[in-house]
Amino acid sequence: MATQATLNFTPMNPPNKELESMPLADRDYLIQDLVGDRNHLQTFCQLRNSFLNNCDMYGIWESNLPHYFLPSVNIFPEIIHLCAKNYEPNQRAVKSPSGSILFHITPDSINKMLNFKQTQLLFPFSMKHLLDEASRLSSSKIATISKTFMRADYQPTGPPPFFYVHFNEVGKLLVDMISYVLDFKKSEHVDETVLVLFSAYSLGQPPAIKDNYAKFIANKIHDQLIKLDREGVFKYSSYIYHLFMYYQSESFQCTIKRLDSKGERRFVVFWSSVFHQI
Repeated sequence: MATQATLNFTPMNPPNKELESMPLADRDYLIQDLVGDRNHLQTFCQLRNSFLNNCDMYGIWESNLPHYFLPSVNIFPEIIHLCAKNYEPNQRAVKSPSGSILFHITPDSINKMLNFKQTQLLFPFSMKHLLDEASRLSSSKIATISKTFMRADYQPTGPPPFFYVHFNEVGKLLVDMISYVLDFKKSEHVDETVLVLFSAYSLGQPPAIKDNYAKFIANKIHDQLIKLDREGVFKYSSYIYHLFMYYQSESFQCTIKRLDSKGERRFVVFWSSVFHQI
């Protein structure tokens, strides 16, 4: 249920009973999902098919970023409030009222849900690390990124930020996915914090490094759940919903399709569209 608070203040004028009982704006609007303009499922399928057809010229699929680009979902604040109320930070687990664990908020639980199999060392990062790396992004590296991922007729003549509309289609795709997964506010400008993650990509080469997105996301969800009562902000509803579906699928009344026609496990976002925005 949405929470309400009451204004308490000492007015200079005689108290107004109507003002004293005026409810604050409902903060549930701060419980959102990661915001993006792209069709997530279509983008995922296109990138996977490009890789399977040897057409992934920039190694985007191999970078593992598309796995964490989940579909937008319909928002039910009550679900997030209940998760926060029943979250055990020490165990990093969301529990049922009876105390049983529904699912964990860990990199391993997220990767298992997404059927992502780690085959090499992943590079851990945080917002502090990104900001530090962005401050050291050289002009020559920025020039390489802009030449590869920005339109030829809009090559920059000065330092970032750069206009989003000046990026080519591959550049826009990377900006969209990076901004979505890292919970960056979508803007008409692209700054060094996003550009630094472009460094892994180059034409005709596999990704230079693979970032540990699952650890970053798990830490963000953990932080937002423990602060929900105080700050009211939660941006990873799609992850919560799909964790529920994956680890508690037997509790769903709707049809859950875990396997494809070949009997292999489907990516969790294809199990059901019950949560997805239409």
